[in-house]
Amino acid sequence: MTRFVEIFPACVALALELYLVLLLLRGPFRKYPLFFAYAIAQVLGDSLEAYVYYHYGHDSRIYRTCYWTTEGTSALMLFLVVISFTYEALRGNPLLAKAGRILATIAVLISVSPFVLFHSRIFSYRWFNSTDQMLNFGCAIMNLVLWGALLANRHRDSQLLAISMGLGIVATSSGVVWGARLWVADTNRWPLDTFGVLMKVGALLLWCWVLRPKARRNAPPLAAASLS
Repeated sequence: MTRFVEIFPACVALALELYLVLLLLRGPFRKYPLFFAYAIAQVLGDSLEAYVYYHYGHDSRIYRTCYWTTEGTSALMLFLVVISFTYEALRGNPLLAKAGRILATIAVLISVSPFVLFHSRIFSYRWFNSTDQMLNFGCAIMNLVLWGALLANRHRDSQLLAISMGLGIVATSSGVVWGARLWVADTNRWPLDTFGVLMKVGALLLWCWVLRPKARRNAPPLAAASLS
């Protein structure tokens, strides 16, 4: 039963990831290129993890390497997506140039910090765990800035606002899971991992809903969104 509870939500998440890529391919990928790259990376990463898990097992070195590589890449890409959305939300704002420098500085600091703060245990389990936690919490904080920029814009893009809500769900839940895993034994981590996957499923459902063809017809056109 425990295995079913773990595996079924992961299968649902992978199916929704594939559907999200298909929805983006029908047009929105031009408006959200980095988000599209993130969606593809999710499909490839989760598919690779499932393949390696099935053929080599959970405790194999190759699975651990694959797992941490895909999870770290996903967290970093999510962080960059939020930064790019924040930059887009501030387009036309007189503070854009200054905000761009601040966002670039934050991105560099978050990327370098794990190598400085956790150098004594670099590339260990705790290092990967702490790095992912830092990236996701950083993403969650930046997402609040994104919400503020979108809500302050009189011509706010409702579609982008909904997508950013999904990003906030993924980033916050992932940060909580990575932090809590440091205090939970390996055999008792499945409820945490399942919670993280369920939150991801919720975000995917939101993204698929807001990017469905009918919703896109009611969304502002690309040119209008770029000028907002």
